[in-house]
Amino acid sequence: MVSADRPSGVTLLLQTLEGPIRHAVLDWALESGVFDLCRTPAPPDLLGQGMGLPVGSLTLALRALSAAGFMECLDGGFRTAPDILPFVAADGPRNMVETLRMMARTRHGGLDAFGAMVAGAALPPGSQLFDAAHWDAHHRSLVSFHRAIAAEAMAPCMTGLPEWGRTRTLLEIGPGSAVLAERLLAQRPDLRVTLFDLPQVAERIRQDAPDPAITILSGDYNRILPEGHFDLIWCSMTLYFHDAGLPTLIARLADLLVPGGVLVSFHEALNGDRTRPPEHVLGRLMPALRQGDVSFGDGEIAAAMAAAGLTGATAETLATPFGRFRLDAARRKA
Repeated sequence: MVSADRPSGVTLLLQTLEGPIRHAVLDWALESGVFDLCRTPAPPDLLGQGMGLPVGSLTLALRALSAAGFMECLDGGFRTAPDILPFVAADGPRNMVETLRMMARTRHGGLDAFGAMVAGAALPPGSQLFDAAHWDAHHRSLVSFHRAIAAEAMAPCMTGLPEWGRTRTLLEIGPGSAVLAERLLAQRPDLRVTLFDLPQVAERIRQDAPDPAITILSGDYNRILPEGHFDLIWCSMTLYFHDAGLPTLIARLADLLVPGGVLVSFHEALNGDRTRPPEHVLGRLMPALRQGDVSFGDGEIAAAMAAAGLTGATAETLATPFGRFRLDAARRKA
């Protein structure tokens, strides 16, 4: 069935041709620093003088940025769109330029060999995706992603739980940074947080000098998990790398819960024969061709939680700036 809000066939085909242009225009703007230069409306002639660029071609680029929604044209001058500026301003606390570039490299890598990859005849050169070296190299971009938008979207997933008020110990699996933990501690100084990540990433988190209420442990969750028991275990976009099957990993995590404790998952949930949501199907296409499709189907994590004996399951679909996600929570019997 064709969606009611889907453009007509020929319109969809023609609109898609704009995709590479939009990215090229954005990439140039991030590289050139023009977003910072246009915090207030700037006329093209003065911009051209300051940037050492011909006014004619610069004006075309600025018009394209405006057409794409990244800028606004005001009385002949161009201004970075107010809802874009916090994420591209060089000195902004929510700057995510490094994140955008990392995501582009990950999502676009191999596009020039797409047909060959579909045919199984070629893989682009480069390091493995999503191994320890990948996360080590991209730690800073992950930190900026968490500071800009992710922690803001994820924190309510825990603070809104009925168990939150009595939660004292929290374990985060594969956090990538201490940003979310620090945000939660700002609300709940009595909380004791354990972050568990790969050794290289754990060391980088330590170097960020987080709150002393945070314990940082290192290891591979396929080999070892932290000792002790926890009121709440948080797993966000990190359960893909199990080597003995998802149910086995979920069961091992469930064993770390105190009676009445809650395991919470924040992951994508593909549906419609794995054709939706499009932001995940398309955004993960190149990594999937390169190393296999690891995205979770709708209800897959909930089923593993049930198989592990967890009860009181709840599920919710959340819309975030970085896509639609399913929030699953299930409890160990008290």
